[in-house]
Amino acid sequence: MRRVLIAVCCVLAAPLAFGQGTPNTIELTPTVGYWFGDTISQGAVNNINFDMTIDDAASYGLRVAYRFNPMWAVEGYLAKERADLVTGRGEFFGGQNRLGRMDMTTAEVNAEVSFGHSRFVPFLAGGVGAMRLDPSLTVEGGNTSLTADTKFVGDFGAGFKLFFSPKLALRFDWRGHSVNINTQSGDCDWWSDCHNDRNWLTFSELALGLTFVF
Repeated sequence: MRRVLIAVCCVLAAPLAFGQGTPNTIELTPTVGYWFGDTISQGAVNNINFDMTIDDAASYGLRVAYRFNPMWAVEGYLAKERADLVTGRGEFFGGQNRLGRMDMTTAEVNAEVSFGHSRFVPFLAGGVGAMRLDPSLTVEGGNTSLTADTKFVGDFGAGFKLFFSPKLALRFDWRGHSVNINTQSGDCDWWSDCHNDRNWLTFSELALGLTFVF
């Protein structure tokens, strides 16, 4: 009877052994995802006198994390995306015109805190980094040259890992990425409209990946 009880306890504890939380391990996660775009307000880009939206688009990336204790890890993230540039602010019934494209490269350093040690492990993550914005725009039948620029980005989000074995897991992420495009008008006084919506672009990201633990 004693042996039976020990065997039952081992079976019940097995899923816990499949969880994350091993210190001094590296987690490598290739990802595919989808970014939901945002609008660059009129006047934020020189010679563009209308609202211009960075459209929704697919992305791909790589996360590399070092877990230094069972709950905490530090993570580097690199992602690339190519999105259409369209007129307006996402009109409900369409009617948007394609203006060109925007290539975006995002590099971030994040802190991640995980909860639990089972097969299903939820987590929170956030950090800072830089985003390279490289636009190519065509308006009114002619090519308009726009300069690529690198801007500060902050991100925060949540997700979970579903472990199939101690070395392999499915990972899901939701992240919000806020990019400071720093285009506030220089002649804004305390009584004036400062056009604060020109200063930040916010992208929501959904991503799936496979995590390999080393």
